[in-house]
Amino acid sequence: MEHLTRPWRLYGELAGRATRRELFGFDLTLLAALALAWHAPDLAAPWLGALDLRPEMARGGVLLAALGFVLLFGAAPGVAVHARRLHDADRSGWWLLVPVVAPLLLLLPGTRGPNRHGADPRGSERAAPAPDSAPEPLRAAAAAAVT
Repeated sequence: MEHLTRPWRLYGELAGRATRRELFGFDLTLLAALALAWHAPDLAAPWLGALDLRPEMARGGVLLAALGFVLLFGAAPGVAVHARRLHDADRSGWWLLVPVVAPLLLLLPGTRGPNRHGADPRGSERAAPAPDSAPEPLRAAAAAAVT
């Protein structure tokens, strides 16, 4: 669940790196919120009847308010997580301004280990293994070979 909540917690953080899983998790939650906002007039229909407005005006107002709310609160985390995803592929976040190239760059695998934008967000599972992390028989064999 971390990959679904992290983009919302780091909504203004442009520095650092994000995994593809984190990016796709954010995009799916934003898409679900937009779908819910699209159906907000249908969900609010029982209460809209009490208003002295034409039905299409009331439905349009609810739709505009719901979509505006989702887009307003989803814009900053969206830009931030997409920029951090580009950082994971060792690219600048400014590539988001190139609409044809940016979606392709977002799909690139991230660089292994730390890069100029920070530590690997996947942690030690992708980084090169440390010499001390080898099993004891291999460390003993390596030490014997050195001496």
